[in-house]
Amino acid sequence: MHPLTLAISLHFSLEPLWHDTGLPLAIMGMFIVFVALVLVSTFISKLPHIMALLDKYLPQAEQLLIPPKPRGEEIPDEVIAVIAAAVSEALGKPHRIIHTRELTSREMAWPQQGRWEIHASHKPHN
Repeated sequence: MHPLTLAISLHFSLEPLWHDTGLPLAIMGMFIVFVALVLVSTFISKLPHIMALLDKYLPQAEQLLIPPKPRGEEIPDEVIAVIAAAVSEALGKPHRIIHTRELTSREMAWPQQGRWEIHASHKPHN
């Protein structure tokens, strides 16, 4: 029997790095990405000025919202009694209502987002 010989020939060269698919292509790709990032960040920083110009030349249409209630309008005693009963039932001990006010649309953003996420998480049954 002849002993098995294994010959491995390795040739290492940096030449492929300088051809079409090497280092120049990688540098060009990074350049394009950085230019795009600069353009996006510039647009975002100038967006308030752009919106101010748009508001000047294209004013918003009249909004059809329900007018807010006057500040002096109070909640009826019956409604406060129902709120106190609901709080007492939910917490298991009596509570006294000291102050009531309606929530603004800004304060309602989180509850609305939560309801939207709950509704979006359910898939309708066919």
